[in-house]
Amino acid sequence: MSGRPLPTPAEVEKAVAEVYSRPEFEARELPGFLRWAAERWAALKAWFWELVERFNVLESTAPVLYWGIVAWLALSALAILAHFGTTAYQVWRARERKTGTGAPGAEAARPVGAADWEALARRAAAAGRLRDAALALYQALLLRLDARGVVRYDPAKTPGEYRWEAMAHGEVARVLEAFLRGFEPVAFGGRELDAPGYERLRRIAAEGGAHG
Repeated sequence: MSGRPLPTPAEVEKAVAEVYSRPEFEARELPGFLRWAAERWAALKAWFWELVERFNVLESTAPVLYWGIVAWLALSALAILAHFGTTAYQVWRARERKTGTGAPGAEAARPVGAADWEALARRAAAAGRLRDAALALYQALLLRLDARGVVRYDPAKTPGEYRWEAMAHGEVARVLEAFLRGFEPVAFGGRELDAPGYERLRRIAAEGGAHG
């Protein structure tokens, strides 16, 4: 077969060198701050993946510690979600009161005490707004427990934080936990609440509020 002979390795090497010597292939150094930021980002990524690798090793070398950390991370995530859910609800309710766009029968004035919240719960339940009634019961129960020194009421606190505070008050802590087990899926998980479910929450809240 005739034709042009194949280039020698030296010729190939020379051609490649000529291509990469063109201006578009010149290495451009980043400005000082961007170079520093890129180096820090690369170091942060390396540290993060090294930490992940070490954490994965714990599953076989220290399984108790590994699953303890996993459980702590999961509970922390749930607490954060619950906190944002509570905050979002409070913002929504404040906007309703300000604009007057709330559901029919909603009170314009915010309840200020446990008895006010309990009255609001009764009115909401009578109107068939069981989720709103459950939310009002939750506030009433917390205010009752605050009056008895079991928890310190703060609208920004999460249910998990109230659980933690109530742990030292055996029977009351049990009642609060029973209420939250039924309340949280409705308040934060979108679960529908029927009349029997609301009645259970009402009885538990009344029991918790009655404990001295």
